[in-house]
Amino acid sequence: MDTTTVDPRDQTWEVDRPRYRVYFWAGTNSDEWEVSGADIPEVIDWAESNREGRSYTLYACVPVDGLGLVRLAGVDPTAAPRG
Repeated sequence: MDTTTVDPRDQTWEVDRPRYRVYFWAGTNSDEWEVSGADIPEVIDWAESNREGRSYTLYACVPVDGLGLVRLAGVDPTAAPRG
């Protein structure tokens, strides 16, 4: 992990009411859910309660130039290996 101080004035936008996506994985097959009206700890609690032995990936939805996803937790088994 690397850390550095930041200047908060470099921020140009923020999402006050974020939406999240949770992908539950069984091998490389996923079951996807969108969650809103919750903060990260609540989403993680929900995902942990509904994982049913599966792994999961948690993303924040980012509505810029369409919809993008930012991975917050977990690993996507279909993603290219990091190197």
